[in-house]
Amino acid sequence: MTTGVTHPTELLDLVGAQIGTTDWYEITYEQVNLFADATGDYRTIPTHLQWTAGTLLADPVTPAYLTLALLPRALDDLLTFDSAPTTVDYSLDKVRFPAPAPVDARIRCTGQVLDARQCTLGIEVVFGLTFQAQGACQPACVAELVVIYR
Repeated sequence: MTTGVTHPTELLDLVGAQIGTTDWYEITYEQVNLFADATGDYRTIPTHLQWTAGTLLADPVTPAYLTLALLPRALDDLLTFDSAPTTVDYSLDKVRFPAPAPVDARIRCTGQVLDARQCTLGIEVVFGLTFQAQGACQPACVAELVVIYR
């Protein structure tokens, strides 16, 4: 499900509303490796058993920041505009990674408009976004994304 709006001012009326759920995204080993190459962070690629969040994991897990990096894709899938406005990624608030998603897991994102207000630069919107791995009890990532639309 996707929410479509004509103009960013319509987001002012969507405070508290769910904006949808994306299709499933599959996180592959290739993406994990490309992410490590792009960021230089190879420490997040487990090669054997490891302790994560107090649980022994036998399978490699998706790096938390790779899941977080899917936010722009997810927001584009959740919210469409008749004509694309200029956007400014303003901040990320309250980012948490309750449970890692295994590599080759399918994850999807649900979104909600938590707040929206007119500001000097445009319409400032706070989105609540949650990534859930298929079959998992806890989300892989929960974040509040603040975007300014002009």
